[in-house]
Amino acid sequence: MDIRQTYLRMLAEDVPQNLERFDDATGRFLTGGGWAVTNQDIVYPLALLYTTESPVNPYHRDERLLPYIMRGGDAWRDFQNPDGSVEFIKVDGSTWGPTFMPWSMYHWLETYALMYDELDPGRRRRWEEGLRLAYTGIAALLERSGVHNIPTWHAQALYRAGQIFERPEWMKGGRHMIYRTVEEQTPQGYWREHLGPTTSYNLVYVHALGLYHGHSGDDGVLDSIQRATDFHIRYTYPDGRPVETIDGRVKYHDHVSATGLPAFSLSPRGRRYVRFLVEHMLAERAERGEPEISYIKTGGSIKIAAAQYGLVPHLASAYVHHQEGPEEAILQDRADYSVHDPGQALIRRGDGWFYCLSGIVTPPADNRWGMDRQAFISVWNQGPRLIVGGGNSKDQPEWSNFVHPGQDGPLYLPTAARLEPGDQGDAVILTYGERDCTIGATIVDPGHLAVRLAGPAGATGQLLLKLKPRQALATGAGASYVLDGEGLELTSEAAGGWIGQDGWRVGLPGDSKVTWPVYPFNPYAADGAAPLQEAVAVLSVSLESSPVVVNFEVEA
Repeated sequence: MDIRQTYLRMLAEDVPQNLERFDDATGRFLTGGGWAVTNQDIVYPLALLYTTESPVNPYHRDERLLPYIMRGGDAWRDFQNPDGSVEFIKVDGSTWGPTFMPWSMYHWLETYALMYDELDPGRRRRWEEGLRLAYTGIAALLERSGVHNIPTWHAQALYRAGQIFERPEWMKGGRHMIYRTVEEQTPQGYWREHLGPTTSYNLVYVHALGLYHGHSGDDGVLDSIQRATDFHIRYTYPDGRPVETIDGRVKYHDHVSATGLPAFSLSPRGRRYVRFLVEHMLAERAERGEPEISYIKTGGSIKIAAAQYGLVPHLASAYVHHQEGPEEAILQDRADYSVHDPGQALIRRGDGWFYCLSGIVTPPADNRWGMDRQAFISVWNQGPRLIVGGGNSKDQPEWSNFVHPGQDGPLYLPTAARLEPGDQGDAVILTYGERDCTIGATIVDPGHLAVRLAGPAGATGQLLLKLKPRQALATGAGASYVLDGEGLELTSEAAGGWIGQDGWRVGLPGDSKVTWPVYPFNPYAADGAAPLQEAVAVLSVSLESSPVVVNFEVEA
């Protein structure tokens, strides 16, 4: 498989349904009638397709694309404030204040570079004016910024803007922030956000470093990129999805991320990882059919449910900066492996199963973006895929693996964790004040995985079941339920001792119940509401007769 041509083919396949989103009156690309500044980012891959000759690209020099590219870029300029910033608006209509939107400004910059000779003098002058305003503001912003994912992205973009507009001081400022970022990376290969890792946002740092290397050829960032590459290889499910168990910000999303690919291609292990990810992107496309932008209307607002490769600009930059070379085997090439990442997690794959036990405990974040670290196990199987997990929430005891009664309300956030690797299984011991609780996982055989919950009397153990919305849930009592937004609560007795879906089932201990749907807090929506895709079913069981063993079975 030719990786670069595969990127180009995926982008070309996504053009028709995205052009249908174009609003001729404004030049904006809409999502369900709503608009976000970042909706315009697809202009960059359109420009790349227009300017790139390839047997897999039917859009090379296709003049039908020009109005979308030109008007799409104009919409960015039309929306700018006098200082070059834009209002951070989302498709649900919520506004989050002025910002130099990092992704959009960079993708507009690359569109400008690609289309320079196609722009009429007036439009070229207008775009350049807008971009110079934006990057003047970004340069000033970086001088007072700490290291974070957005400043890192701004840094690589400022370096690139310095190249395009011949501003060496911008290149110097961008490089300075890039090296500050490299210095703050942990030895494990991630950048701390809210005191711990976030697999999702870590990819933003990685992608930015990869683009910076592509712009500059500066090998001083390669060691940092390799550490990050190894981190992401460790924390990737066998189907290419990022492991959310250690993520302190973002929930599980059932798609392969296109972020980070330019950086990963800079080493032999990374190139094998890229091929692995692209293989699973293609498999995902085959499963889901035509890529689409889907959304859910809730109370008059619009919640984004998924955006699967809808002209993803990260694929465009991956095409531009992909490096060919030898490949080296990665963990995912093995059917059986275990990883002990001290102080971070225990991971084991075997007999078609995969689990991750997190050992990361941090104080609660004092802002909306950092989630409570409260869910410490995920379970995946090669048939149904993610069964237990989904991520963390905020101020919600029902998303915690253990809940203890307390005088001032439930105690559900641990203060310490200890990982205990074993020959046949693994465990994490969580401390809540003076009380210890244990989650243990053991792969019994290809058809059976056991999770053990142990803790003091009075405590409740909980597992987050990642049920699939709008699919049938079967029970041992012979009933079947379609999982929509309607509430469902089943005791072990009412369920006939088990529930199951999509080829797996879980035995329900005698004093347990399952509740669906339990929504998390969504920091990316103004009202905190999450889409149904992020909901879980909570299996809760009293620990009066501790330990409790919860058995998961699949059709082996």
